[in-house]
Amino acid sequence: MGHGGSQPECRAPDRRLTFAAMADWRSYDTIADAYERIWAARFEAVARQLLAVAPPVGGSRLLDLGTGIGAVASALGGKARSPRTIVGCDLSLAMLSKARHRLPDLRLVVADVVRLPFRDASFDLATANCVLSHLADYHRGLTEVVRILARPGAFAASSWGPSTDPCAAAWKQLLEAAVGADTAQRTADTVVPSEGYFSSPENVRTALLEAGFTTARAVSAELAHDCSVDEYLADRELGAGGRFGRHALGDAEWRRFLGTARDEFARRFGDRVSYSRPLVLAIGTLG
Repeated sequence: MGHGGSQPECRAPDRRLTFAAMADWRSYDTIADAYERIWAARFEAVARQLLAVAPPVGGSRLLDLGTGIGAVASALGGKARSPRTIVGCDLSLAMLSKARHRLPDLRLVVADVVRLPFRDASFDLATANCVLSHLADYHRGLTEVVRILARPGAFAASSWGPSTDPCAAAWKQLLEAAVGADTAQRTADTVVPSEGYFSSPENVRTALLEAGFTTARAVSAELAHDCSVDEYLADRELGAGGRFGRHALGDAEWRRFLGTARDEFARRFGDRVSYSRPLVLAIGTLG
């Protein structure tokens, strides 16, 4: 993940800035406050669905990969069969700071999924809540998960399916008209390079088996949303395309873009938008 920095000035007609020169827009450190305010409930809802299909965790040691602000630990809170040890790891210090504030008892470690600083067989269960899509070398990351799991052990992972609803199509159309026709794919390739692969249950199952899991299964689910147009646009601002768009356009032009988007969404959808986002929920086990 990148680090915050000054925003280059860029006029709308010319979108030739390279992504390498604008790496700071990818950083989760810069959006931690907004992430907690806008996305905490969403990722806790996904975590609850994930934990519902995961094996029982009572008395076990759990590692939450890419823990962010601690959505999985929050979803576990108060359950009678919560694990005796929960460790969360992430690369973003700002996100871990939010997790520490929200969950003072959660053990936190700055760590990369592909280089986990734990001994072999240190955990009984690992979770990755919408995290695998961020790994360019996902096979290496999954192999690390296999290494740190005890036998028997299990891994529970969620990932997003494709956004094919009319709201997503409208946002993509508006954003790409402002910052370039290939923005959606380029930002996805930069921030979530494996999102397309892990949007398929069969691909997730294959990846788990290739990494060394004894059994693997993946099922489709969905997360329903109903929100105001302003809430939807705030949500999209935090996505990869929105973060890049704001960085490329600058604050003033980005505010004008959001005004145009708000008017267009209100014209197309009214005051509120309703849609569902597909999910893939997967479990890999080790005998």
